[in-house]
Amino acid sequence: MYCRNIIFTNAPLLKAFRYGDCFQLVPCFYSRNVPISVYASHFPCFLEYVVEEKEEELPIIDELKQKGFSEDVLKIGRMIPVQTRVRKEILHLLSALTNFHFFEYCSGRGSWGIQIPMKNVKELTPDELKWLNEQTSHWTMRGYVYPNLADDLKISKFTDCKEYYEASDDLMTYFTVNSNIDNNQEIKIPPSLDTVIDRYYLLKDEERDVVRQCMGLLYEGVDLFDTNRSVSLLSIVSSIEGMAKQDWEKYGKGKKKRPTDRFLRYLKTYVAGKSEDKFRKYYEKRCEITHDGSLFLSDLDLYGDIQKQDADWHFRFEVLQAARMALYNWLRFN
Repeated sequence: MYCRNIIFTNAPLLKAFRYGDCFQLVPCFYSRNVPISVYASHFPCFLEYVVEEKEEELPIIDELKQKGFSEDVLKIGRMIPVQTRVRKEILHLLSALTNFHFFEYCSGRGSWGIQIPMKNVKELTPDELKWLNEQTSHWTMRGYVYPNLADDLKISKFTDCKEYYEASDDLMTYFTVNSNIDNNQEIKIPPSLDTVIDRYYLLKDEERDVVRQCMGLLYEGVDLFDTNRSVSLLSIVSSIEGMAKQDWEKYGKGKKKRPTDRFLRYLKTYVAGKSEDKFRKYYEKRCEITHDGSLFLSDLDLYGDIQKQDADWHFRFEVLQAARMALYNWLRFN
């Protein structure tokens, strides 16, 4: 069964990306109806994917029946769990194996807010500017809707796109040069991504489950990167630790190694063999947060030493990219 959902990225998707007959990313401009804002930092696009047409019983099925939901609606609801799992796995894969954050909005999260114009404030008419300045806050929920959205989400095959992304040439350059997650002008695809995703899906069930959970930790690190910086680092380092353990159990020889030694071995093998001192600092910072309660300055005081916060940011980003590169290479050579 073909499914289509709106997801978001932290950089514009200007071409399509297709992974075989499993999923495809489609730029939002393939629909004429999508709303776009010059101020947005969440860039919408379409995720098309194939799932098994399978229903699961919902734990609240009796309550839904009592509320009068029709059997047709309940059938759609019973298909949601499978679709959600597949979609979430794809978002985790793309966020862990590229320089970008692929995400969707979770329902139930609200906040007070006001509307921001779609166009540049300088282009507003006097009446529009007056309306903007005299707004009253409303309780809002995250969402992305527009007329005929339901029609846009109905597909029977993958969209035929005119342009598809070509992979970058060099893996090290991709993950280390101009890979700033906040300043990318466009999505870029790393080399051999199809092959790396192939290797992930070919893993045996138990091993794939371990890698999937490590990717989930890495995804949380990406998601929290600019808001909960210390927790973000813990998630990223924990994902490295999980992969390091899996790698040792699969390829390690000799006596059992301590977690620190497994951590260093994994990064030296799949990132850079001569950077042990640097990798050790990653683990030491994790221990400072976990055991000493030592947070990054920006989690405590955004008005504190700016140079210190900049140094912390580069350190955290370096750890993130090392985690991504190590996972990428582990799957590529597995």
